Amino acid sequence: MIDRAAMRCIELHDATPLATIREAPPGTRFAASGDLAREVREALAERAPRGDFALQLAYGARALLEDPRIAGHVESLALSGADLDRLALPPNLRALRLSGGGGSLRALLALPLAVLAIDRGAFDTAPLVEHATLAALSLANLPAEAASVGPRLRALRTIGVPLRALDSLRSGRALERFECSRCDALESIEALAALPALRELALEGCWRLDLHATIAFLGRLPLRALRIDIGGRRKNVEVDKRLKLERLAPFPTPEAVQESSSDSSSKER
Repeated sequence: MIDRAAMRCIELHDATPLATIREAPPGTRFAASGDLAREVREALAERAPRGDFALQLAYGARALLEDPRIAGHVESLALSGADLDRLALPPNLRALRLSGGGGSLRALLALPLAVLAIDRGAFDTAPLVEHATLAALSLANLPAEAASVGPRLRALRTIGVPLRALDSLRSGRALERFECSRCDALESIEALAALPALRELALEGCWRLDLHATIAFLGRLPLRALRIDIGGRRKNVEVDKRLKLERLAPFPTPEAVQESSSDSSSKER
């Protein structure tokens, strides 16, 4: 079994010694941001039958996806301007970042994704409500309709998504964390009261929220952690003084793939 949290990460490039790849201990995660020399790719392929490593790829290294010996080990992927309808995604993908591009997200339902981040692009996010394993979703610079929440999602972050209210979150029965940033359109957060699992909250750049009404409302929620910026240091300090909650830990990102806290076992390799 591999403890993913303890995985060593080695950045790959054309000058990486082949012995470093071949002799790296079981559980190593290799990362590549650009295309690799043939001998480096072959060294990775040689390890494939052992099944004891994982790959984190940036957009520039997407050519590795075309090698079936390697694609099965890709767990984290960043794509820019990709057409998902023309791209075969690796079957064991657990973390994905999409920057621009388009295509159907329905193909993601068959993947064991835990973390997904989307920034811009012509994507229909509606199919994501059906995803069985997706735990954390980050949406940036997308229309308000993109903030669809499935019953299994545990963390949602919106950045520059023009939400006026949070009614689209009401279906998030498992939602434990919600972050809303750069949203000066937000006028109401009352829908948060309908989320029984919500314990962590961030509201930043939500200038239309009333200070006293926000304090009174948040005080009725069973929150344990908060980050807030609703219009100036005085307002923020006032909220912190009244509520006395913990500070939020960083939001899960595709670049820091971790086992979900609800997983009771590690994958066997």
